[in-house]
Amino acid sequence: MDSVRIGLDFGTTNSGAAVFDGQNVRILPLDPLSHDPGVIRSTLYITRDHQVFIGQEAIDTYYRQNTGRPSRMVRQYVGEIELTFAEVGTFVKDVYVLVDELTPGRLLYSLKSELTSGYEGTTIFGRYYELEELIARYLREIRHRVEAETGQAVGGVVLGRPVNFVGGGTEADSQRAENRLRRAAEMAGFRDIAFELEPVAAALHYELTANRPQNVIVFDFGGGTLDITAIRIGEGERRQRHVFATGGVGIAGDVFDRRIIEGLMLDHFGRGSTWGEDAAPFPNQYIDALVDWQTIPELGRPETLHFLELAQITGSHPSRVRALESLLINNYAIRLIDEVERVKVALSTAHFALIRLTGQDMDVWQPLTRSQFEALIAEAARRIEACLLDTLERSGLGVDEVDAVVRTGGSAQIPYFIEMMGRMFDPDKVVLSDVFSGVTAGLAIRAHAIQG
Repeated sequence: MDSVRIGLDFGTTNSGAAVFDGQNVRILPLDPLSHDPGVIRSTLYITRDHQVFIGQEAIDTYYRQNTGRPSRMVRQYVGEIELTFAEVGTFVKDVYVLVDELTPGRLLYSLKSELTSGYEGTTIFGRYYELEELIARYLREIRHRVEAETGQAVGGVVLGRPVNFVGGGTEADSQRAENRLRRAAEMAGFRDIAFELEPVAAALHYELTANRPQNVIVFDFGGGTLDITAIRIGEGERRQRHVFATGGVGIAGDVFDRRIIEGLMLDHFGRGSTWGEDAAPFPNQYIDALVDWQTIPELGRPETLHFLELAQITGSHPSRVRALESLLINNYAIRLIDEVERVKVALSTAHFALIRLTGQDMDVWQPLTRSQFEALIAEAARRIEACLLDTLERSGLGVDEVDAVVRTGGSAQIPYFIEMMGRMFDPDKVVLSDVFSGVTAGLAIRAHAIQG
């Protein structure tokens, strides 16, 4: 079988793959269930019998198997720990955790964001998976779909990487993350692996349409990271490139989703309520966990559900506490995250949107205006603007020396940031690259150059 070299953008929220023949980029359809088959959600669902689903099929399978199902929490033995006390010596203690024995599968999001963390892996239905193995499961399925689509084996891959991985405080952190991603790609069966900075890849894609050398600022703003690069493209007969400066912050679409939940949604699930004869404040730990979908399952403990029943009897807002209970026992949490993201995206073209979340004992109706959204993300927006100005200053370029500002990624479509770039530069210079596939296309161009 002939081989093909591809570009692969493994993103925090979405992923994609492409090939380049020297003239045209072909974005490969990886997800037939997606409204855009060339963009596949970076989600992984592992069932009790360790069957793997990815993309939209992972989310659909999760909903089908989990929404509205009953839960039953049981103690499960996970191992032993040694406890040492100076005066009495060392003891061995058995460790148990509470798990839902009726859980049919485990849904995993945003695995890329864990590459710089101390997260090493997790046990899923009695089997321990390293983080690299979880990512490899996802990437392996991508490779199989690419080979089925092209009829060729994948002979090499250029993977995208952010300037700074999420949570990476130092270059050493980002290098460790790249090494972990390389190992995952190797476990997935990829060979001849190279990396390219994601904003540089976006610049390579933009270069296809540039008819002269240009100084370009790339504003690559996705679900997990913001990367900014100042680069000169198209120089000389060989179209050489020179990177002036790079920058980035760990703020992106996922952070904005959490800001909406913190600012507007928690009141629907008990925040601000009181309970008991003394009208004590509703405990924050029961609602703060809703901000991050990965912490929500921790609430499904018997003692938590018992407290929620008590708070409905003695509390000031029993319907809100009942909605929280329903969210937990009916596994509506992922639906909450998806609905908030849907409304955030809608505000890129509308000035008003409505968050609706319905289910057993739950009927949430929350309006959100664009101005409200911008107020919720104001602090993050100030950090983003400061990062853009800092990158420009370190590049040595003046504002008038920038020929184009290329925005790519889903979060780069937020009107506030388009207007921000228009204020800093000539609005006519702010151009839109392919929203979700600009980086993917650039990685394919880089892969072709290596092959050549």
